Amino acid sequence: MTVRSYDRHACPIAQTLSVVGDQWTLLLVRDVLRGARRFETFQSGLGISRNLLARRLKQLVAEGLLERTRIPGSRRYEYKPTEKCRDLRLTILALAEWGERWRADPKGARLELRERETDAEIGVRFCRLDDGRAVDAADVVTRAGPAASPNLTRWLARNPADKPETAGER
Repeated sequence: MTVRSYDRHACPIAQTLSVVGDQWTLLLVRDVLRGARRFETFQSGLGISRNLLARRLKQLVAEGLLERTRIPGSRRYEYKPTEKCRDLRLTILALAEWGERWRADPKGARLELRERETDAEIGVRFCRLDDGRAVDAADVVTRAGPAASPNLTRWLARNPADKPETAGER
């Protein structure tokens, strides 16, 4: 989607940025995940130009993040999130949590993450998939997977950010 090319980067982060790294794209994803469906709603809420919004929506449909359907009895369309889009919810919430910590408003929190049922404050965290136990981010390491390119495997081996002696430098 972006004019920058991440093709030479076999990293999943670079590949994700090629889909959602453009200006306005994550805000559109945020809004559609919160229930916005119509062009006018996106345009008035974000203040984005109509031309740019049309391009971004078209790209999100082409990438399979949004489904575009005609509104019955109208010439207009609405945009619904696909499973691929809904899978970005955790990413959006992690970005919100980061923004509250590192781009805080001196008057207080702009956004709180709460559990629907109990209204308890929650946060985005890592957990073990086998038993659900919480894992501190400093204890998470990355390894080359079975589909990693030779370049990515070499890069991971050369960059020691996951080694305990440099974990505090992240």
